[in-house]
Amino acid sequence: MAFNVWFIIWPNQKKVLGIVEATPEEKPISLKKAVLASRVNTLLSLPMLLSMVAAQNLY
Repeated sequence: MAFNVWFIIWPNQKKVLGIVEATPEEKPISLKKAVLASRVNTLLSLPMLLSMVAAQNLY
């Protein structure tokens, strides 16, 4: 999840927001990559949360 944020989401968001130079053709591609990685992180956080809660209540 941290890899997604540091190496996929943030660099692509910088391109979309214009912080880093990108061609007009790269911006929609970067947007799609950032959105997909964000959704993957959201989906991965649910099992992590459930396992943390379950582990707390085992003993």
